[in-house]
Amino acid sequence: MRKHAQGWMAKVILGTIILSFALWGIGDYFTGNQVESVAEIDGEAIYDVDFAVTYQRQLATYANMLGDKFSKELAEQLGVKNETIQTMVNRRLMLLEAKNLGLVVPDEAVLATVQSNPAFRESNQFSTGRYEALVRQMGFASARDYENYLRQSIMIDTLQKAIVESASVSDAEVKARFNASFEKRVLAALIVNPESLKPAIKVSDEQARAWYESHTSAYQSPLKVELQVVDINAKDLMDDVSISDDDVAQAYAERQSEFGTPEKRKASHILVRVAKDASQGVLEVAQAKIEAAKKRIAAGESFAAVAKDVSDDVTASAGGDLGYFTRGAMVPEFDKVVFEQLKVGEVSDVVRTKFGLHLIQLNDVKPADVKPLAEVRKTLSDELRKEAAVNEAYQLSRDLDDALGMEDSLQAAAASVNLPVQKLGQLSTENVLANPLLGAYDELKKKAFTAMPDDAIEIVEVDNGHYVALEVLKRIKPQTMDYAEVVKRVYADVANDLAAKQAQDIAEDILHAAENGQDIQALAQQFGQPVFTSKPVRSNGEGDDAVWLSPVLRASFAIPEGEWVNHVISTPAGVAVVHVQKVEHADEQVFAAESGKVRDEALKAKGAVRFARWMASVRDRHEVTINNRVLDRF
Repeated sequence: MRKHAQGWMAKVILGTIILSFALWGIGDYFTGNQVESVAEIDGEAIYDVDFAVTYQRQLATYANMLGDKFSKELAEQLGVKNETIQTMVNRRLMLLEAKNLGLVVPDEAVLATVQSNPAFRESNQFSTGRYEALVRQMGFASARDYENYLRQSIMIDTLQKAIVESASVSDAEVKARFNASFEKRVLAALIVNPESLKPAIKVSDEQARAWYESHTSAYQSPLKVELQVVDINAKDLMDDVSISDDDVAQAYAERQSEFGTPEKRKASHILVRVAKDASQGVLEVAQAKIEAAKKRIAAGESFAAVAKDVSDDVTASAGGDLGYFTRGAMVPEFDKVVFEQLKVGEVSDVVRTKFGLHLIQLNDVKPADVKPLAEVRKTLSDELRKEAAVNEAYQLSRDLDDALGMEDSLQAAAASVNLPVQKLGQLSTENVLANPLLGAYDELKKKAFTAMPDDAIEIVEVDNGHYVALEVLKRIKPQTMDYAEVVKRVYADVANDLAAKQAQDIAEDILHAAENGQDIQALAQQFGQPVFTSKPVRSNGEGDDAVWLSPVLRASFAIPEGEWVNHVISTPAGVAVVHVQKVEHADEQVFAAESGKVRDEALKAKGAVRFARWMASVRDRHEVTINNRVLDRF
């Protein structure tokens, strides 16, 4: 559109679109005047429009959790799409079951849930405006739609909770779970490290060439792109910006508060608390109390002594001392008296605020301390130059954006506004980090390898006052590299593969010998492999953090003391043959302290299993179909 926006063809197309919008409306362009089902439960459809809203809500949730790490590709890897439709199906099924059971959620429960949500509160009060705004942000057309959704969610949660909490565990189950969790074992392993076998491995050229031919996908060149960019950076513009002395002086006058400390005053007060809506009688009693305090001070008693005796404030024990504070720190009525009416040592008349009735004594004044212009001139001048450069960079980015709408290339658009174009040459996913511009910004890096040569050029603000327009001129797709280019890698890969297979074979031989009754030390000598012995370790790994332990724990806690695990296990240290040396049973004294926690864990686990089985039985009673053709569109 940018390339041909001024041509007669674009105007014809635009006119046709406007006419068709007027005749049929914009909605048909997004729905194709069709609404398709993504899934059906007993013939009742879940429509694509409903799935789209829920799916986008799920994507937004993941984006909030993962931040910059989240992408559409990651969502595909995590299976968010399938998770969403399965959740929608299960939700529909649970609503059917809840309806059959006669479950209802009263309006009061919905209202209480809404009003107790901290997201809908401002200044610790429920805010209708914030509630309605956030509900729209969540994708609901109105607050009523959200409340209907919430009513269903409460019903579903109630049903699920009832099923989960119906589970029970016996004392024997708790004890068994405790024993399994708190039991410790000492494990020993013979570990064959493939690295130790490599020096003896010889790779022939025939082996290397055969490996290369059968693994060409492993030897692809990286994707390369040819790029050109326009880089508009306020930092580069600052040298050309000049700031006059008058500009600096004016900025200093406007921003003096930034170059020093404001005036501070120290005061004490006596407070007689009175509610804002207190009755006349209560107010008169409080007035009499504060007036009596004022008379005592006038008669010669110290302000601090009277404050200790009379004040209702937490500062009473300190003689009403409030310390030093700046203008605006106190409520307006209090602030005005301290900063505009009192001299040091004076006591005010009675002052009323939202807290009650006050007597205020001004104790000290620390004048404002402002640095002279000469001292801050350079700093202020640099800031003004930076601000001017940022504004200029912004204006240049707008000028370039306008030019891109008129010209057919970045080169032509940049030339029309006198901006230089940098040709970055060929960059690959491997060497892009060496580029000072693209290597510094993930957003540019991603755009460089996802944009196509004919894509519309966008101007990206990568930092404050820093704008980049990037154009992909050419994409060079990955290709199988010549054998000569990767021969060193091929030889290393073949050696790694042969070493791994040898390690596996040796470990299998050790296990076979071990099963015939040979001692672990004798096996170590026979096969020339080291023995690794753990500290007493629990099934969750607590007790020893050796790198080889984690992969072997599950199998090692499933067999009796003195037995070998009946298969070899790959670990970061090599291929392991594992023996259970010793079992240390759980401490009974620990059971007394941990039994409650273990019971809760057992109930939670059993409840989850019970709910999963119940959900499976519900799905079996209904006909559920997923329309993958429609789902794949998202």
